[in-house]
Amino acid sequence: MQQKYTKLLFDLDNTLVDDDENRKNAIKQILLERNEEISDKKLEEFIKLDNQFWKDRASGKIKDPYEFNTLEERTEWIRAQRFIKYFNNVSLEQAKKINNKYIEYLKDKIVPIKNSKQVLQYLYERGYDIYIITNSPTIVVKSKLQAIDALKYIKEMFSAEEAGHMKPHDEFFKVFFNKINNYEKERMLIIGDELEKDILGGIKNGIDTCWFNPNKIYNNEYKTTYEIHELIELKNIL
Repeated sequence: MQQKYTKLLFDLDNTLVDDDENRKNAIKQILLERNEEISDKKLEEFIKLDNQFWKDRASGKIKDPYEFNTLEERTEWIRAQRFIKYFNNVSLEQAKKINNKYIEYLKDKIVPIKNSKQVLQYLYERGYDIYIITNSPTIVVKSKLQAIDALKYIKEMFSAEEAGHMKPHDEFFKVFFNKINNYEKERMLIIGDELEKDILGGIKNGIDTCWFNPNKIYNNEYKTTYEIHELIELKNIL
């Protein structure tokens, strides 16, 4: 029997790797360098701020600064805004430097989501083409996959920086489809943890969705094709 899907589009952060722990470690290193207080509360404050920042960015509340000429300049400006908010007393140039260090620290202490490597290996051996589609910085994507020993199972990686737009925007997916030269959406399945980015992106672009919901959050807003609470449950679907 022919498989329903041929291409699996995986989110990365908090789907295959524990992004919360990764970010906490990175901001902890920044706080150490700045000789600032380090506490669970301080780390959680950053995670909360960061989550809301990227949610606002994805929804269009935070706009691109078009006074910059290049995508790299706009991306740098956007990412620096989080640290201006978090530290209150830093300039844009200081915030850019903090962001660069923060991104480097994101390559350290990468924690896999339970069974992520095993599931990717299983799907790879079953003949699926596995893609990473992520809003995460391009520079850290490969490091994260290498850290969980999963890079060998990935056909291609694609980030919001490449697209110039974040999930769930249509432009993100248009650039992705062009990159892989494939618009056969009915043979694709998107797997991710964020309703507002991964699932909505799939719905808007005619792609079946699998919501990874380990915390069993109630959802009455988005109609998903599948819902799982552990990655291993993908074996029951694929």
